[in-house]
Amino acid sequence: MDCFKIKLIVSFKKVLIFFSLFFCTIFSLIYINARKENRNDYQFVITKINENAKGYIIANGVKKKFKFANFNSYKIDIKKDDSLVKKAFSKKVYIYRKDKKLDKYNLVLLLNESGTFPIDWQ
Repeated sequence: MDCFKIKLIVSFKKVLIFFSLFFCTIFSLIYINARKENRNDYQFVITKINENAKGYIIANGVKKKFKFANFNSYKIDIKKDDSLVKKAFSKKVYIYRKDKKLDKYNLVLLLNESGTFPIDWQ
């Protein structure tokens, strides 16, 4: 083999290793975020809703933030002053809305787990 072919093979291996490490790092970060969200218990009134350009939502409370890492939040109907409830290790998120006449919260939305990594892995 000549020197050029050896350099080409070495370069190819470096590129392959770089992209493999890059994708492993991305998947690891996604997994860690989903795992952290899954292990926490959430119960708060939504004070702010952030929606990105793709339509994914982050619900903020006074002290907590819920990112929907394991749940499909694309274009869901949640509003400020709704209540979000998710128990630790649960496969469901409950959204309650306050009925002003009865001064009582009613279930308006139930989201099932739909993340990249199943909750059972976490």
